[in-house]
Amino acid sequence: MKTVIFDVDGTLLSTESMYMQSLIQTFRDRGIEKSYEEVYKIFGLPSLDGLIKLGVENPEEMQLAWQSHYHDFWHEVNLFDGITEMLAQLNLNSKQLGIVTSNTPEEFANHSSDFDFVKYFDDFVFAGQTPNMKPAADPILKSLENLDADGTTAMYIGDSVHDMQAAHNAGIKFGMAAWGVRDQSVFNNQADVIFDTPSALVSYVLESK
Repeated sequence: MKTVIFDVDGTLLSTESMYMQSLIQTFRDRGIEKSYEEVYKIFGLPSLDGLIKLGVENPEEMQLAWQSHYHDFWHEVNLFDGITEMLAQLNLNSKQLGIVTSNTPEEFANHSSDFDFVKYFDDFVFAGQTPNMKPAADPILKSLENLDADGTTAMYIGDSVHDMQAAHNAGIKFGMAAWGVRDQSVFNNQADVIFDTPSALVSYVLESK
């Protein structure tokens, strides 16, 4: 395995609680009470797509309000245990590393500024940089092109079914970041590899051709 491309939310950064609590607050500001489980249904989707799926009125306006609450819950965000060590090991062994995320460049910059992991990556593909977003293949194909990488020796690492679909649509393997997954059953045993820990991912990549 020569190239490893990562999702961010739920894979590198534990952002679920921040996103969900800030969305609950955004609904509350409008006099609507939503449970955590109700809003969790859209976790992993681009924010605007998620709001449309929830059927909210004026989703663009709601998206801006939601984003304005992120930092109210910023204390909820953490780098998953073992991520820095994983990236350092992959980097040390000359693996190409990329990021494909549904975050905008601004969201990613805000989310990653407190954590020292950006230096390990060779390429970044953000929301709005391809005609279609995950689960379409476009962002992963763009990353492979930017990295001049061979898809047969590449893998996408993520925590959602959309991540898996995007990887498979792009014709590459999908590795489930199980440390960020609540319910593995939704993947219907279609993930190519399941990694319980970041160190397990390192072992797999270094042992794979």
